[in-house]
Amino acid sequence: MLAMFRPVVATDTNVPSGHLPLTATAASQGTEMGTSETTRSRRATAPDENMKAWSLAAFNSTYLPALILAMGTGIAIPAIPAIARSFHVSFAVATGVTTSFLIGNVAGALPAGWLIDRFGRRRIMLSGPILTALMAFAVVFARSYPQLLALRFADGFATQLWMMGRITGISHGSSPDQRGRQISWLFGMDNSGRALGPLIGGFMATSWGIRSPFVAYGMLSLLSLVPAYRYIGDTPRKRSTTSSTQTGSIAKSPRPFTYRHLVSTYANYFAIALFGAFSRGPMQAGLLNIYAAFRYHMNPSEVGYLAAASAGIMLPVGFVTGWVMDRYGRRRTMIPGYSGVCFTMVGLALIAFFNLSTVDYVIVFLVASLCQGITNGAVQTIGADVAPREVRGKFLGLWRFTGQGGVALSPVIFAALAGAVSYGASFLFVGGSAAAVALLVLFKMPETRSTEAVLPTEQPRPGRQMRLRSARREEPELSQPD
Repeated sequence: MLAMFRPVVATDTNVPSGHLPLTATAASQGTEMGTSETTRSRRATAPDENMKAWSLAAFNSTYLPALILAMGTGIAIPAIPAIARSFHVSFAVATGVTTSFLIGNVAGALPAGWLIDRFGRRRIMLSGPILTALMAFAVVFARSYPQLLALRFADGFATQLWMMGRITGISHGSSPDQRGRQISWLFGMDNSGRALGPLIGGFMATSWGIRSPFVAYGMLSLLSLVPAYRYIGDTPRKRSTTSSTQTGSIAKSPRPFTYRHLVSTYANYFAIALFGAFSRGPMQAGLLNIYAAFRYHMNPSEVGYLAAASAGIMLPVGFVTGWVMDRYGRRRTMIPGYSGVCFTMVGLALIAFFNLSTVDYVIVFLVASLCQGITNGAVQTIGADVAPREVRGKFLGLWRFTGQGGVALSPVIFAALAGAVSYGASFLFVGGSAAAVALLVLFKMPETRSTEAVLPTEQPRPGRQMRLRSARREEPELSQPD
């Protein structure tokens, strides 16, 4: 009988000291239901609890599914232009196939965060690849261009469900000295799959028809569920007030959790996310390769070599960066990384202003790729570090919305500046964004790798730190009313 009244020990040992614990009162009713809720919660969160960056659980729940899903996405890439052209639309209209996917990806961030808080991470995360597979198979039978656009939008939305679930799990279940590696390696596997996939997709489209890569895309999406299903745990989720009363715990939040409150409280962090997205968006979209083709008249093979060299530099550097962040801290990685992006983009601007040679451009571009690799996963790691556990999904959804929105918007700004002003102005926009990140991290962001970091939600009084840490270790996992 006494077991019914034992609190569930919180699995969050990585919460920075700026986050206050929730308060609760025990109820005397519904003890049997409370016991079952406790058992389910412990069982659901077990797979990800204190997960190491390099472990079988991390490999099967994070890295392998990321590689499989990204490879499917990459396989579909060569077929997308051909399918759009088959509907006899212009080039300007055909770009909507890519744009609709990006819009769906941005639009999915906020709902995904809310759904994770409401229903738990596991079911939302597993639904992502299933929806992706359905959309991929539906593309094979698409009979109109608007139908294709709608399917690509839904595909982008579904992709965000999986990514949000995975990042929330890392934020919830990994300690600060493991989190940088997990997030960096997650994105590294994603980039690796996207690099390998187009080679296979191009062969399939040529040999078996332009829609055959989407069949492989759907099959790989389902295949990614095989290793993930066993190892994906759940996160604590919000329950209704009625349910909370029945299970014997009523949580009263000491502060509101509206989007406005989150943005105002974490304004400096969201500014880092936005400017960080601006600094990597044009390169991520391949605009610097397009610039090389137009400005230096590179043929497709030369552009391909340039892109391959860039990827060859960024991928291994990105994997090392995660270890450096966990070993030496986020600030010591981000400040030199974004400073390097700033200086190299200023260099590319000078090359554009003074019409310097192709060799000059290639050298500075490859150095810029190195600096971009150093920043790989850093901003997302910061978001996972500071996310409030009470509304982790909601916060990370807003964080991803900010980042993905910036990534989608920055190529538009880059192209607009190139057309209205000059190419040099476009590079200065990217460099200025990187400089803003470096300055914000230097002057406004404490080190978030340590759980001792004091975040803007509270400034603890001297002598109170040890009591807060002790309370957190003993804090029960509680429900919060909607």
